[in-house]
Amino acid sequence: MGKLDGKVALITGASAGFGRATALLFAKEGAKIVITARRQERLLEVVDECKALGAEAVCYAGDAMDDETAAKTVELAIKTFGKIDILINNAGVGRYTPLLESTVEDYDLVMNSNVRSAYSFTRYTVPHMLEKAEGQIIMISSAAGIYGYPNETIYTSSKFALRGFAQALDKEFREKGIKSCAFCPGAGITEFAIGHGRTEEQMANSGMLTANDVAEALLFVCAQSKQSRIMEIRMRAMNEPLTGPGC
Repeated sequence: MGKLDGKVALITGASAGFGRATALLFAKEGAKIVITARRQERLLEVVDECKALGAEAVCYAGDAMDDETAAKTVELAIKTFGKIDILINNAGVGRYTPLLESTVEDYDLVMNSNVRSAYSFTRYTVPHMLEKAEGQIIMISSAAGIYGYPNETIYTSSKFALRGFAQALDKEFREKGIKSCAFCPGAGITEFAIGHGRTEEQMANSGMLTANDVAEALLFVCAQSKQSRIMEIRMRAMNEPLTGPGC
């Protein structure tokens, strides 16, 4: 018996990194998987890996910033599996840029990728969760959604917004059976933000969180009993500095 037997999980930004690792772990634990991201070839590879683990899996390729992507992905989930039990709003971009070097275009890209996408997927998913009076929504925020960091003003703003979004959802829908969690990990060893403030060399021996570390924590949230909920998780690597934000 898997911890998520019979559950349907929709995961955005699932072609790599945290999203991919979570899809594979949830598949291993018995969930039916619906994934989306921009890169169709990578998505199909993840679908094949999920199926190799014995799970049913489908995907929809599209940009999470586009409202149509959310509508079509949710429609695919309902058409294929009849419900959505878990929504993980993981899609997003990282742009670590000093304020005076940033542009309005940078702002729009980060906010639309990180926040608007979560709004759209949540807006289309919640009605289906309300029908069954049950569901779990997770916003992938960040340590930067708890503490402000220099040279990350736009990114930090987006992650604070996601944390507030999760808190508001908890107040609005908890009594109707829907759980909401703000998940706030520190930096992870993924391709996220490489070339936009981070380098592959920085990632190689960083000791940062792995994608599997994050997936295991997300599984813990989703495997809670019906009468309990986890409202927020703050997750950091063991070897982070002893001074600075979040210590």
